[in-house]
Amino acid sequence: MIVRSAIRNLLASPLRLLLTSLAIVLGVGFVVGAFVLGDTINRAFDDVFDTANRGVAVEVRGVETVSAADRQPVPATLVPVIRGVEGVRTAEGTVFGTAQIIGADGEPAGLQGPPALGFGWSDDPDLNPLRITEGAPPRAHGDVVIDRTTAEAEDFAIGDRVRIVTSSGSATYRLVGIVAFGAENNLAGATLAAFTRATAQRTLDSAGRFSTVGVTADPGVGDAELARRIDAALPAGYEAITGETAAQEASDQFKAFVDIFRNFLLAFAVVALFVGAFIIFNAFTITVAQRTRQIGLLRAIGASGSQVVRSVLLEALVTGLVASAIGIAFGIAFAYILRAGFNAIGASLPATSLQVAPRSVVAGLVVGLVVTVTSAILPAWRTSRVPPMAALRDTRVADAPRARMVVSIVLAVAGVGLVMAGLLLPLDGLAQRFTFIGAGAVILFLGVAMLTRYVAHPMARVIGAPMARTGLAGRLGQENAMRNPARTAQTAAALTIGVALVTGVTVIAASLSATFLGTIDRSVRADLLILSSNQQPFSPAAAGELGDVPELAGVTAWRDGEFKDASGSVQGLGAVDPAALDDVYDPDVRDGAMADLAAPATIAVQQDYARDEGLRVGSTMRVLFARTGWSRMRVAAIFEDSGFDRFYISLAEYERRFATQQDTIILARAAPGVSPDAAADAAAAALGPAFPNLDVRTRAEYRAWVSGQIDTFLRLFYVLLAMAVVIAVVGIVLTLALSVYERTREIGLLRAVGLSRRAVRAMIRWEAVIVSLIGALVGLVVGVFLGVVSVSAIPEFTAVAIPWPSMIVFLVVAAAFGVVAAILPARRAARLDVLDAVQGE
Repeated sequence: MIVRSAIRNLLASPLRLLLTSLAIVLGVGFVVGAFVLGDTINRAFDDVFDTANRGVAVEVRGVETVSAADRQPVPATLVPVIRGVEGVRTAEGTVFGTAQIIGADGEPAGLQGPPALGFGWSDDPDLNPLRITEGAPPRAHGDVVIDRTTAEAEDFAIGDRVRIVTSSGSATYRLVGIVAFGAENNLAGATLAAFTRATAQRTLDSAGRFSTVGVTADPGVGDAELARRIDAALPAGYEAITGETAAQEASDQFKAFVDIFRNFLLAFAVVALFVGAFIIFNAFTITVAQRTRQIGLLRAIGASGSQVVRSVLLEALVTGLVASAIGIAFGIAFAYILRAGFNAIGASLPATSLQVAPRSVVAGLVVGLVVTVTSAILPAWRTSRVPPMAALRDTRVADAPRARMVVSIVLAVAGVGLVMAGLLLPLDGLAQRFTFIGAGAVILFLGVAMLTRYVAHPMARVIGAPMARTGLAGRLGQENAMRNPARTAQTAAALTIGVALVTGVTVIAASLSATFLGTIDRSVRADLLILSSNQQPFSPAAAGELGDVPELAGVTAWRDGEFKDASGSVQGLGAVDPAALDDVYDPDVRDGAMADLAAPATIAVQQDYARDEGLRVGSTMRVLFARTGWSRMRVAAIFEDSGFDRFYISLAEYERRFATQQDTIILARAAPGVSPDAAADAAAAALGPAFPNLDVRTRAEYRAWVSGQIDTFLRLFYVLLAMAVVIAVVGIVLTLALSVYERTREIGLLRAVGLSRRAVRAMIRWEAVIVSLIGALVGLVVGVFLGVVSVSAIPEFTAVAIPWPSMIVFLVVAAAFGVVAAILPARRAARLDVLDAVQGE
């Protein structure tokens, strides 16, 4: 009986089943899609690097001291030592660096984002991951081979002259061959160029040294054994690992970006499921309440309270199963579409079949079922507490409002407490802080959703006052929203979460913009800022091209690097020209002078770090650089600005401490009497022929570019968070549709006394608008709070900005969503037959 009742109730309202399932379908789809896409790409990269490095038995490299990016190159003098180890068949040095291919149109080839990679060619197929697919390998000094994807995209043919910018400068090379990386025409969108080994060492700043040394083994010698033998022969600072380990690490570097993207999708899946839980809870609460007499009859003929609970939970279980199954199929299709989209824009993901692991299917199924069933538990339990006779008389049993209020307040206070703990406690790193903030936000949302019922009535009265003045339909809509504050609050809760998340992200983006734009306005004195188009480091030779431009009064390069402090923490630093820095940048020095960085072994320190570590001008700071090891540096200056770097050394010091010399940005001032625009034109003309990969921007243009990057980041979040808002709107549609069904007789009576169909539609619309605005207003308050706390928890943010105009836009959009959500319920209400409605039960 219980099973038949549950199935009959489900089939009686297919619209409710559809709308309730939508949130689960989307949430489960994102979960499954994120796992399937991540597994597919990870498997593809494993296959690519395994195939490309299959012949490498051992790889020799510098040990990691500061970071993996700062491993020291292997001296060429070590290659004979390695070749002399018993069991080594061949050993060759590999050269690796940055090589930006310039297209036939004078613009950088490839996508913005993926790196531009340069290699030294090896004739040993076991040690060379590149495979000739057309033409021949590079043999002469001016020869180059490039990847097939880039060659086809730029319409290059064998024999063409190709300009390539490397760390040594810019030059043209003769294209002699087209290559693939292993079995792939490209490596995830990265452009590939390979030269003779001698040319690569010269052009990629590797004279007398190699990035790594690849080793093949004699027959019968195991890779692990050979690695141990070579390791024993190496001096301190170098290590030997198996080729399998090297291939896995190379694959893991690419997969790290995939994991970030996967976790990004999973985060929004969690949001969708969280919002969906409110909708499911609301739907079951209303529908169970509408079946009070039916449940009373079941109780009267012998059904126990536990059987009633099981019947409702069985409905939830079936709903969850159906929605999860559809969501799993949607997730697999979503992963396929995303992979096709990456390939369409040129990312060239390695080809492999979709990896639908059992874990992905099980995760989607479990998540969907748990969310659906858990959301239905409380409505089911409440129903089981109604006495049979009270249910038959359609009498509502009063619950415990005081207990509910206490629970609501406790949850809200606990949520606020956890959020503030993430800000105020002495925690290590942003990950720990945002763990507290995230957990607190979830609890806060639950508390706020429960507390909203106590303010929904007065809010509906205030918000609906202007609407009530529009006529009878507006007054009725206001009264409907005020009549049942609990339902109004439950309906608004999902939209509250969506608006809160959108608002929080907007506050963070506005604060990010205010921080960096404020730093540009306050601290940057340069008229021109020059960066590579893909934001990758570039050749120091570019700054030399600008030295004799008469329209420029001063030109200085800026480099970035890393070191470890005395506590072992990795810190970033900037390298500048102390003599020219004052003309282009003001770090707001509080003690000492940046010009004193000209002395050897000196460093400038940001004042917050100096205060925490007890440093002052003249103090010594223990530091570890990958190239020079541990040493002490004297603090030459303490400065306030933290918009760019927290530590500075001179360019001369950088050359002593770092093996690779690449600039990050060039700063320049316009000569007296020369406008910034004229100076930019002159700089672009000087750089254009040799360095078309560099973008010259005036300070105003750079400011606009930074603002545009932040806006792009914000739009991406808006697109994904729109899913949560859409689900919330679906919740409003569902609640209004169910409430229209519940008020069938009431609407019939209104129609009987003269209310027109148009007025009925308007009444439903006004009710939806009021509910949406309640959810949006509460969401704005919570979102601003979470956004401000999040910004305050990030040390690099120096400004908190609340974009009030955006808040107004959110309210307008929320009202528009209310109108949209009311379309179907309003149409259904207006089409009710008056006589049938008046006679209906």
